[in-house]
Amino acid sequence: MTDRESFTPLTFFEYDHRPGTYCLLLSDGWMPEADDVFEAAGHDAGGYGWEGVARSAIRERAPELAGRISFDSEAGMFVAYGDDADALRALGALLREACRDRALLRELVEAGDPDWFD
Repeated sequence: MTDRESFTPLTFFEYDHRPGTYCLLLSDGWMPEADDVFEAAGHDAGGYGWEGVARSAIRERAPELAGRISFDSEAGMFVAYGDDADALRALGALLREACRDRALLRELVEAGDPDWFD
């Protein structure tokens, strides 16, 4: 099961090799679209930067998701994963909104702990 539409530009899928484990992914192909927002806050818009946005979104907008999602981002790829598909879908909706709303993205970047963006 792969969903490339619901959370565009993120992709939601179930791992083939680990049924029951799900992933929310943002590749570096889209990340430059938001470079200016991250740079204005002194951060990089790579995978770790988007992980910072995700952590900030959870803390600021969806604290009920805390502890239900794990992260395994890299410099060029944001990855959130876990066995709670509903939690990942909720995060996907929040991140999709941040991708579409630069003011919200700016708010989440600025509200995040600077250590989350490294």
